[in-house]
Amino acid sequence: MKCKICSRPVKEKGYCSLHLKAYQNIYGKFVVWEKALGVTWMDYLIKISKNSLSGEWAKEVAKHLIEGESRNDKEK
Repeated sequence: MKCKICSRPVKEKGYCSLHLKAYQNIYGKFVVWEKALGVTWMDYLIKISKNSLSGEWAKEVAKHLIEGESRNDKEK
């Protein structure tokens, strides 16, 4: 099985080890951002995807999650 984002082998949750680590970091830090700034999950993902200081792996995961959320909204 291949990563949802790249062609590397899947480790967990559909991500390779590199994208999985980025996903875990994004997910883990959201609580801090939410408390400090009151941002929504989608706003947080958008900020990560556009932030020049965000790493490439994190940007790729954020963009993938944004696309997934957009698809979910359309299906509702």
